[in-house]
Amino acid sequence: MPITLYTGKNCARCVILKEYLASRGQSFAAYDFQDDKDQFNPFYRAHRAALHRDDENRLEIPIYDDGVVVKQGIGEVLAYLLAGDALASCVGTTGVLHGWISNLNVSACPAGEEEHFLTMLRLLTKGGLQVILDADGRRPELLEQVLKEGLAARLMLNILGPAELYPAIAGGPLVPGDLKKSIALARSAKDGVIRILVAPYRNSAGELERLTPVQAGAAAEFVFEACADRMLPVFIEAASGEGLPDLREQDLLPYRSKVRNTLVKAEIRKPETH
Repeated sequence: MPITLYTGKNCARCVILKEYLASRGQSFAAYDFQDDKDQFNPFYRAHRAALHRDDENRLEIPIYDDGVVVKQGIGEVLAYLLAGDALASCVGTTGVLHGWISNLNVSACPAGEEEHFLTMLRLLTKGGLQVILDADGRRPELLEQVLKEGLAARLMLNILGPAELYPAIAGGPLVPGDLKKSIALARSAKDGVIRILVAPYRNSAGELERLTPVQAGAAAEFVFEACADRMLPVFIEAASGEGLPDLREQDLLPYRSKVRNTLVKAEIRKPETH
């Protein structure tokens, strides 16, 4: 099927995609989503429900359409071209912030897809984007390779809960040895942040809930068992509610209190855009 791209002016993400398709010898038609309204508007009306905008109502580009699937955002498009849907679990909405790209999770990379994940990061960084890389303690050997190649401008090591909650929250277990190595890598990274991330997840009954202060305290104990350092610089941060009310800074005070019982330098961190 013919490939159609919807792009924009001065869009580094769009240049990355065009150059990658050209390197594979794949032809495509490209339309500017603002200037080529005769082409873009009918497409947008037909696929509006599947396309997303950010909090400021900005449309993420590039958009890829091959007549079978529609993908939006350079991360999702490259992941699809490299590995079909195999990398879907580790690539999210990558945002429109100039020069930066986020929601790329090294720990969620499936076994056997490591080289595809690394290739995606290489393409993004070669194209001039600064990668904000997420990790959750799993796959430290892949994280080490990413850092060795300089493929992450910033590392966010997210502690998602105590060990017993990892299968529900992260989709897989986290063993202390992997967490220990991940903490060491985060501490050695140029711009590494270790945070206990208070995020929504679905419990065994399929109901949406989020980490409690007591569970955050247990997560801190899990971290201490792995690193044996009560002075470890660590933050507590709230993720978007995703169906639950967003937490304010004052809502995180009970979390900080529980975490500080074990990790005494814990502080509340406000979400950043980059």
